[in-house]
Amino acid sequence: MKSLLLVTLAACFLHAGSALKIAGFNIERFSATKVDDPVVLNRLIQILRRYELIAVQEVMNKDDTAIIKLVRELNKATGLSYNLLISDHLGRSAYREKYVYVYREDILKPTEWFHYDDGCENCGTDVFMREPFVARFSSLTTEVKDFALAVVHTSPDYAVREVDALFDVWEDAKQRLLMEDIFILGDYNAGCSYVKSAHWPTIRLRQEASLQWLIGDNADTTVSTNTNCPYDRIVVGGSRLQDSVVPGSAKAFNYQEAYGLTYEETKAASDHYPVEVELRNDPFYSGQKFEVSASIGISGGLSLNGVCDCLGVDFTSCVGRCGANSSSYPCNCNATCSSSKKCCADYAAVCKI
Repeated sequence: MKSLLLVTLAACFLHAGSALKIAGFNIERFSATKVDDPVVLNRLIQILRRYELIAVQEVMNKDDTAIIKLVRELNKATGLSYNLLISDHLGRSAYREKYVYVYREDILKPTEWFHYDDGCENCGTDVFMREPFVARFSSLTTEVKDFALAVVHTSPDYAVREVDALFDVWEDAKQRLLMEDIFILGDYNAGCSYVKSAHWPTIRLRQEASLQWLIGDNADTTVSTNTNCPYDRIVVGGSRLQDSVVPGSAKAFNYQEAYGLTYEETKAASDHYPVEVELRNDPFYSGQKFEVSASIGISGGLSLNGVCDCLGVDFTSCVGRCGANSSSYPCNCNATCSSSKKCCADYAAVCKI
């Protein structure tokens, strides 16, 4: 009996020292091309298995077959049960992306989710190129049992405006979920030429004192040897969640260095490193498990499109319409309007920050 008690106590202490790992990972233009390459597939599995919850960006396939195959192979390689929650196919043009939450289904359960309603795409008054996808999770193993994530991949051309607008996403999520324990993570494009030091005083997400930025401005989240940029970020709100973060655990995971890869091998997986953080586990967790689904893949539903009657919208102006682009508009407010010579007269003044 004494030896059994010692083994039990040892297991408790061992578990108390562990943590749940969360990551944001922009897998550059993720599609069937990557999962059909066995070397790249194995590299992605090697990276993803580090984590219990991953917010993936740049998932390209509309039919989800590539990301589902990746998760099936991840399950085979680990012997664990990962599942995935998939956003709508988001974008303003033929180029569209999905966000996907990949998570350990035996210890994490998504309880509600939604796409942030950023305005009317048809009128050009939507804020984000790809509106954030918010998901709330119940966690069995961590001190904080209930928290949410909002994942984003901003447009480089409008990164300052979109990073600022993440403050509105945070406020909206707090009101809808009635909670403050929220991570806002993903590829912010928040550094180098896209977001400069002079921009930070105007960005509300950065100025909000109750939020913690876990990835600093000196981090390098890019694989390229030509850049040293902190594009990918993790911001955390809510005192309980902030207090549950393992000190020093937030960083970019340089898998090139960790796995001894060449630049070409590293770049084949992605042009970004994952950004990661750890949450302290509950020392009293006694091994409970969630039921595992028979199938893989949960649809996050369709994104909203705001009030779209366009009443009062001035289609000859870029005010409130940066990024708007359509052949039906008299003029456009997107980054390529200069080459097409179809910019609205106030494009440069309004949209070129």
